Amino acid sequence: MSVLESATQRIRKHVMCHYGHLMTTEEPSFDEKNKVWKAQLNANYPRLIKNDYPEESRYIRVLPLRRLGTVCFSETFRFLKDCSIKREDSVKILRSYLRMWQEQAESIVVATSSKELADTGPARVFLNPVNKILDNFLQKEEVVISFEELKKVRRPARFIRWLVLLEDLMLIKKVEDGYSYGEMFTSLRKQAKNDREFQILSMAYVLKESYPTLREVFHIKQFEPLVHLDSCYYRPALEAETVLYQTAESLFKRFMDDYGYRPHVELRHVLHELRNSGALHRKKSYYYANDKLFKEMLEIKNTQLSEISFPQT
Repeated sequence: MSVLESATQRIRKHVMCHYGHLMTTEEPSFDEKNKVWKAQLNANYPRLIKNDYPEESRYIRVLPLRRLGTVCFSETFRFLKDCSIKREDSVKILRSYLRMWQEQAESIVVATSSKELADTGPARVFLNPVNKILDNFLQKEEVVISFEELKKVRRPARFIRWLVLLEDLMLIKKVEDGYSYGEMFTSLRKQAKNDREFQILSMAYVLKESYPTLREVFHIKQFEPLVHLDSCYYRPALEAETVLYQTAESLFKRFMDDYGYRPHVELRHVLHELRNSGALHRKKSYYYANDKLFKEMLEIKNTQLSEISFPQT
């Protein structure tokens, strides 16, 4: 056995004993100047995914997590505590990666399902300012929202934040006396068969292009349960890379585990909105993927998130 093979074996054994059985390391490197072995911590984090139909089955997938900290050993393989990451700190990094994947899954859901999500009651409430502004330009006559008018609206600071967002998205543009419609407004107007479809397309465009901004800058508490519950179906399906059949109870339990308590009376309404909009489909008592949306989600996951893969064990 070579020195490198021996070092790898001994370091991995120590890491498994003292950092947990999920932890392993990359091949270590030897720092000749300081006479120290260094190795990067990794983890293969297992995910157990339950399918409720046609018969209960389980999938095990592994989430590979990299760069969880560095461990150091002397030339004689004595563990160097002072220059190695603490176990609790590596666990914090691991948990932050899991939260990151949760947020990435939500972003994938929003990017692919924006039109379906926009066609729901919560979206109409939360994104009402979008329609309130853009409806001004659906009139037959040329309309400009003047700067003078803006001084008279309720909660002007919040209203102006929406104007800035829509301007960034080219749905509106600033003109000499105020705001008029922009290039993207015209493009979406051509795609829509009627005013209602234009509203849905506009809200979907705002969601798809600006969900992180909406989450960070605007208060979206009334809208988040919709994205969260949708993600409670699609995130495990993305991990399994197959269409799952889930009962409402399974989805609600996952919601509680991931996002905290919410009364079932509220979650049933959210699930009803997701089904009615086509974001999810239902067969008897089981909810399953919109096949077209799910294929788009898989494509995004496999092309844009190259570091996140779920090989079968």
